[in-house]
Amino acid sequence: MNKRWMRGLMALPLLGIVAGCGSAASSKPTVTIGYENAPDPEAVAIEQHFFQKYMHAHVVTKYFSSGPAALTALASGSLNFMTTLGNPPTASAIAKGVPLKVVWAMERYTTAEGLVVKNGSGIKNLKSLEGKTVALVTGSTSPFELYTALKNAHIPQSSVHIENMSPPNMVAAWKTGRIQAAYVWVPFMSQMQQDGGHILVYDQNQAKTAPIFNLAVVNSTFAKQHPSLVEGFVRAQQAGVTFFKQHPNQAYKDMGKLNGITAAQAKAQASGLSFTSLSQQLTARRMGHGAGVASSLVTKSLTSAAAWLHSQGTITTVPSNMAQYVDPTFAQKVVKSSNP
Repeated sequence: MNKRWMRGLMALPLLGIVAGCGSAASSKPTVTIGYENAPDPEAVAIEQHFFQKYMHAHVVTKYFSSGPAALTALASGSLNFMTTLGNPPTASAIAKGVPLKVVWAMERYTTAEGLVVKNGSGIKNLKSLEGKTVALVTGSTSPFELYTALKNAHIPQSSVHIENMSPPNMVAAWKTGRIQAAYVWVPFMSQMQQDGGHILVYDQNQAKTAPIFNLAVVNSTFAKQHPSLVEGFVRAQQAGVTFFKQHPNQAYKDMGKLNGITAAQAKAQASGLSFTSLSQQLTARRMGHGAGVASSLVTKSLTSAAAWLHSQGTITTVPSNMAQYVDPTFAQKVVKSSNP
């Protein structure tokens, strides 16, 4: 799962926002949705063309291998939606002025990301990481999770050496014996686990203090100008979840096709994610609704991520009201229209 990178956000330009338009030959608007790899219901929605169906638009889906390029495009308006963003990159983008709203909490990580260590390395627990090197993607959710685990275990961050490395390079370095520990997500974590490794810590071990979500965001100016398109986006996301529940075998095939893996691999990787339905979006465990947005788990996850980023010197200020960037109203409208 190639996801949630955010180096380079300091240089994000804030350019004019222009909604996409169709050609003269078509009355349908053009909408561009960015995504990163993940074995989830959104992959099903893409393969089943639900975005085109429910948004009534010419939809362009664009793959991004890193957050910086995607969020730069979102800020400029050339990208209308970006999905599969972790809460630290999203919080960083908010702090740096990217005009966005969270409109769908896609999934929470349970066992799809974690600390993998090589068998025979002598690393048997977090304490034995002292003096060792851990590979991870700087600016992603991984350091947030690792540092939270170290803090909870009362281990100084400074006692563990960090090496910034892309996930594919981690796998290569693992094979050559250059690294013996990495905090990363599937499929890279799975590849190293299968190649003589075991998992020491999963994201779910920090669920109360550092929950990790994949989030879908929309350019806030675009959302204000085209609310019906955002509602259609929400409907398409829910259609993907519904299809996944009703037709799991085909859903895993769709996930595998989009992510370049087998259906069996998609099923194994998806087991480490907790997917969210439309009705669950409005609960306290996700975005909440009304006054409850401020105390929802998504808002808390963004707030805790921003506080951590500030402590690391990645952002200069912590947004004072993170709840204003979490917008469940589109999901509420879809729920209401579905239950007249």
